Amino acid sequence: MKWTRRRIENTIILAVCAAFLIFFNLKNGKDSAGGKGFRVITSTTPAMIEEMAYAIKNDRYAAITAWSPHWMNAELPIKYLKDPEKVFGEAENVHTIVRKGFDKDYPELAKFFRQFKWKTTDLDSLSLICYESDGDYGKGAREWLKRNPELQAAFLKGVRPQPGAKIKMVDIGFHNELATNAMLKILLEEHLKCEVSNVSTTIPIAFEALANGTQDVMVTVWLPNYHKNEFARIRDRVVDLGVNLPGAMMRIAVPEYAPVETIADLKKYRNEFEGKIIGNEPGQGILLLAEKAIEVYGLAGEDK
Repeated sequence: MKWTRRRIENTIILAVCAAFLIFFNLKNGKDSAGGKGFRVITSTTPAMIEEMAYAIKNDRYAAITAWSPHWMNAELPIKYLKDPEKVFGEAENVHTIVRKGFDKDYPELAKFFRQFKWKTTDLDSLSLICYESDGDYGKGAREWLKRNPELQAAFLKGVRPQPGAKIKMVDIGFHNELATNAMLKILLEEHLKCEVSNVSTTIPIAFEALANGTQDVMVTVWLPNYHKNEFARIRDRVVDLGVNLPGAMMRIAVPEYAPVETIADLKKYRNEFEGKIIGNEPGQGILLLAEKAIEVYGLAGEDK
């Protein structure tokens, strides 16, 4: 096995994540086991996924904050718990948003982005291939396009090249977004003869950049809930080219074999799940929703 810089970095990250989990579980395991309710434990996305993978490998139970699309859905046999109280909201749709004037400046590219439509399972597979490519998004995206010629044809159908066009794509730097933009960049540069640049930044800056025209396109805007506030502030200064991916969602996930179907069912299996819902990085909105779900579904118990 060739130890590339990326592989070494990933190994270090996994080692740190594993150490974090061991430390956290040793520090908090006794308190968690002695309580009567559930609580959300923050960690990192890789550590959270690793914890679920470990549980499945050993036929144990685990509950995590999960979302779709993500490569974890293609890699792990998990299911999303039903949320009848809609704490996590309805299913989200991912929209393509462009600056005003984009469709007039680049009519062929506007057509391309309007017919860029796929499913969560498509992005799950692209995300997984890019993850398995040691972070080489270009390599992973090219392999995915090779495996999905029908989608590539659908994206490009009837679109004429627009040589000389310089497109600025913006994202928030999440794995799914980097994988998506890497794939689109290949199609835009090699088939439509454009020059493409990608910029990763924060949510407020990304939305304002679209509104003031310093960036052209963002294909990862979750509506109606996740990016609701940010989009509301710029709605009148941008153009929504429509939904490119329907049915995205955030929720609590468990192994497929776990005998629970709804979030409320977790209450009956508190000991099996060790009273823990393992989350991702601190400060993420999904963690706040998980905390709210514990309250709404009466999972808090009466910890001493």
